[in-house]
Amino acid sequence: KLTILFYLSEAKIDITRDQLYRVMLENDAMNFFDFQSCMHELEEDAFILAVPKAFGQVYRISARGADVLEEFVESLPVSLRERLERYTREHREEMLLKTQIVSDMEELPSGGYLVRLRALEGSAAVMELAMRVATRDMAQRMRVNWEKESESLYAQLLTSLLKRDGKSDPEE
Repeated sequence: KLTILFYLSEAKIDITRDQLYRVMLENDAMNFFDFQSCMHELEEDAFILAVPKAFGQVYRISARGADVLEEFVESLPVSLRERLERYTREHREEMLLKTQIVSDMEELPSGGYLVRLRALEGSAAVMELAMRVATRDMAQRMRVNWEKESESLYAQLLTSLLKRDGKSDPEE
């Protein structure tokens, strides 16, 4: 439990359950069953907070969890703390992006798929697109490419939609 609290404190960003599990797995900190059990108990005892967001739920350490961590952090092996600190530095931007550039898809009863693509800033959507496509493969490719192309697509849309009389606005 302390390992999870330590990472949430180090990350200083809200992260999804999947992201947190990936951290534990990639750092040989715990297995899936221990992780699930610890998460449940930490949330139940209010050491972590589950915060609903537009793309799902994220987790952060609570004040109570921070107090417990401060008291017992020295009981975590130094090597584990250093490994998690390094992992945090190397993956923070990637993790933040995963909670800002999100997508989902649903199969439509009439056939095809509806793909929803969102770019979030805080809890507000700065761009949302919904498109219908014919196949599951097309929907999945759109979701994968959304992560890589959302920034340039956003800039291109702004440039195109903010121009005046067919020309770019020099005041912008």
